[in-house]
Order: sequence, then structure tokens, then C-alpha cells
Amino acid sequence: MVFLSRTTLIGGAIVLGCMALGYALWPRETMTALERQALAEGRTVITYWDRHSGHEHAARMALFDEFNRSQHEVYIRGVAIGFNALMEKTLTATAGNSPPDVQSMDTGFLEQLAPQGIFMPLDDFMEEVPGLHQDRFFPFCWEMVAFGGHVWGIPTTTDTYCLLWNKAAFRKAGLDPERPPRTIEELNDYAAKLTIRSADGMIEQMGFLPWLPWDQSHAWGILFGGHWYDYETGEVNLANDPGLIAAFRWQQSFTIDPQAKVQLPYAMDPERIAAFSKGMGEYFGANNPFYSGKVAMISEGEWQATFIPKYAPNLEWGVAPLPRPEGAPPVAYSLGCIVDAIPATARHPEAAKKFLRWFYCPRADGRPSPACDYAYQIHNIPVRKQDAADPRFSEDAKFRVFLDELMNKPAYGPPVMPVTQYMSNQIERMREQLVFRKVTPEEALKEIETLTRRELARVRGLLARGGAGEEWGLKQ
Repeated sequence: MVFLSRTTLIGGAIVLGCMALGYALWPRETMTALERQALAEGRTVITYWDRHSGHEHAARMALFDEFNRSQHEVYIRGVAIGFNALMEKTLTATAGNSPPDVQSMDTGFLEQLAPQGIFMPLDDFMEEVPGLHQDRFFPFCWEMVAFGGHVWGIPTTTDTYCLLWNKAAFRKAGLDPERPPRTIEELNDYAAKLTIRSADGMIEQMGFLPWLPWDQSHAWGILFGGHWYDYETGEVNLANDPGLIAAFRWQQSFTIDPQAKVQLPYAMDPERIAAFSKGMGEYFGANNPFYSGKVAMISEGEWQATFIPKYAPNLEWGVAPLPRPEGAPPVAYSLGCIVDAIPATARHPEAAKKFLRWFYCPRADGRPSPACDYAYQIHNIPVRKQDAADPRFSEDAKFRVFLDELMNKPAYGPPVMPVTQYMSNQIERMREQLVFRKVTPEEALKEIETLTRRELARVRGLLARGGAGEEWGLKQ
């Protein structure tokens, strides 16, 4: 993880050279006729960097147009920055003193960069806008933006995981298509019955894999009762956590143990899993492995309530809460939130706040806030309880299953600390080592613990030298 103070970032512009200059100039694109007209009218033109693209960015742009028509003081222009290079572009724009006026991002991104002074504290703004008070938000959403003694961003949308299953595959395997697994033990049994191998042992259909479509070790660790971060002490203690050990051991059980005389019925050769995965197809499209029937069950998010009707309209599928170990308390897992934040060196912070006040408040005619409309249009879960209770979010029975997870259960997400992304990278790396039987669960967790502690100490040292104090080591 690259972790720099704002002073170091600005100095780093010299090292970045021509690349930094190119990015510094990039946001000042040629203005459109409407933007030139707005300037001629005396309006302040602000730039919004959107981490979304495609239909999600289009939905945001439609709301920008509504804002621009609603008043004559501020004109907002949206730029689809995307997710892949957002970190690099943000750091470079900061170094070049050319940031946007508002920026959307994931909470993990905010948690990493806010301690560096990249974003402006929004405490006073959140306090003066009734719809942005702490009690309006799901607690886990607020915790992801309120840390280090300040509120750094405004949550916009959030997500959660549930189990999706192919009903046709269930019937073929002799399972009740309306009865999904409810416990980890049942999930294992279903996975065995739904895994189809050819005569030579090659995989034709995978019942379930805990790391499809991507690594979800954070979620499984929490569902097994584990703790990735100790908020009381500000330390990372993983190696002896029984819940994390059990979650890692369970993930490892999906691959064959060469030392065991009897293999679990759902265990597969990791090399053949890797070979099978190469032909799984694109995530966005009809060849998605769940859509095409190559995977019978999968852990996925609420966006699939929109994607499946679009990409696989004939797929007969169900959705239910993720199975959990027998006796484990019911909890929900959230991947995090998409948030809006104002860069600390934004040129027009007051104009940016005028837009944000409009976006997050109910409209003057009594209609819901544009933020609520945006969540509905892109079929993500709203972050405020009143918005989530809007009847239109419950119209789709499948989407409602995801929504109910966050409405009715305690929800947890990745730990809130400035090295969460670094930890996630180490978790994924060691989980891969784990399933290839190169390390034990205890060894994998010890390695993650050691490296994350080292990185956390380094970051705390940088923050202390920059005058930020120790508060960034703990969740406030």
C-alpha cells in the first residue's frame, strides 16, 4: 500500500514528472457549450469524479442535469473516472493541486486516504443538514465514514451478500429447488451433490466455492464469529482467533488434502479448479459462470437482482441469507459503502456543499431525495433507514431478501483502519496459499497478522510525525 502525507505527495509531483503534469491538466477538459453558458451566467462550475461507469454513471448524470436545472448558482459537471485507477488519479491530482470538487469512492479508499489529509472533514456540514445526522444511517455505514475524530464522507449506497442458487441444478441433483441450505453443514452437503465430474475427474459443474466470484474471506470470517481487528486495543490479533481459524479451515476443505486417506465429498483438486475457472466466462454478460450453469450456488450481492434479468432472463434462481455455522448468531455482512467526499484542496467547497445538500435532502415538492432515487435506479441498498423503508425497494421479492439482511440483523464489514486494503491483499494472497495446501489456517493467519501489524505500525509512525496523533489507530 502506498501511504504518503500530503506534503510528501506534493513533493512527489516532481518525481511523477510528465505523468503528473498530464493528470494535473486532465480535469481541465474543454468546456461544453452548457458549461460556458453557466460561467457566462455567473454560476460556479464544479467537477464531480464518479467512481462508477456505464448505466450507474448515466443515472448519476441524469440527476446532475436535474440539479443544474433546479437553480442558477452552481453548475455540476460529471466525469466517469471509474474504479481501477482511482487511487492513482486521486494521488496525482492532489500532488498537482488539481482535484475535483466532489468525489465518489469506496469506504476502504476513504479510510486509507483521509488520514493523509486528502479529504475535508464534514462534521459541521453533516450536523447542519438534518437528513445527514448520525441517527439517520445504518450504524455500520456511519462507522465507515466517522473515524479519527471526524466525519470524512457521506454514505450514498451500500451492499450485502446472500446465497444465490440455480433451481434447475437443484432439481437435477434431487434437491428441493425451494429449500436452500441454511447452515454451513447443509451447504457442504449440497455442494457435494451439486458438483459434477466427468469420468476422468474433470469438473463439469461446481457446486459451490467460498471464493467465487472473488475472495470473500472477510465475510466468512465474520459469519464464523471471527474478528479481523480489535477496536479496543487497536491491534490485529488473528492467529489464535477460533472463528477465523474455523473459516479458513472450512475454505481449505473445498480442496483435496493429499495427506488424508478419505476425502470430503465436495473437495476438489485445486489444479482442476484453476483449470475450470479459466473457462468460466465474463462476469458481466451471459457467460457469467452462475448464469451459464457452471456454478450451482454462489455468494453474491443485491446487484444481481438487476444483472440476472438483464444477462440471463431465463435463469430460474433463488436467493436466501448466507448459511452460517450451527449455533452462530445471525449477522449480515456488508462490503462497504460508496461515499461522497470533498478533497481538502477543492477549489469550490461551498458550491460542492450546495450540491450535496440538494442531493441528500428530500425535494421541495415532497419527493424523496435524489440520493434515494439514485440507489433505486442502480438497485443498490440505501444507507439511510428511512430510505431503505421506501416501499419501492421491497417491490422486487429477490431484492427484498438482501434488504432484509441489513434491516433485521447486526451488520459488519471490513475493519475500519487506514491499512484495510493492505490487509485485504494479504488475506487474499494467503487464502490462495491455503487452498493449495501450502500453509495451515494458523500459519496463514499468522502471516497476515505479522504483515498487517508491521504496516499499521509504519502508518501510525507517519501519522504521528505528521502531527495526526494516535487517534487514527483506533475507531472513534
